[in-house]
Amino acid sequence: MDRISTIHKVEHWLYNHHLNVIAQMLRGGIRIIFSADVPPQMMIGKGTVFPHDALGCVFHPGVRIGKNCKILHGVTMGGRAGHKGLPIIGDNVVIGTHAQIIGNVTIGHNSIVGAGAIVTHDVPDNVVVVGNPAKILKSNR
Repeated sequence: MDRISTIHKVEHWLYNHHLNVIAQMLRGGIRIIFSADVPPQMMIGKGTVFPHDALGCVFHPGVRIGKNCKILHGVTMGGRAGHKGLPIIGDNVVIGTHAQIIGNVTIGHNSIVGAGAIVTHDVPDNVVVVGNPAKILKSNR
């Protein structure tokens, strides 16, 4: 487990046990040390890693990330103006550097989001998406 996942696990536990002030202090520490915004309310599945300590990543508190995912640096996940819903990331997903996943979007299991991709629509299981807007490059079905 990497540092961000470990810190977030503690932060999330504190939040769930109504120790919000301490959880927010940890969130502030992550922002200062790693230039990342990883809210305590966010759900991160077991085995998910941030190889570059989530450097430059920004996540909305309602984002859900599945198990065994790999999130590289500079990733943004959050809402979309005028739309309801937030990203849900499946299990075993890899999200490349500086990808943006915006709005009520589901990323399917075992998928890869390429570096710099902008995802505004659902991504099925077992595919590779790239580009702006993200389009399926390869399917591993």
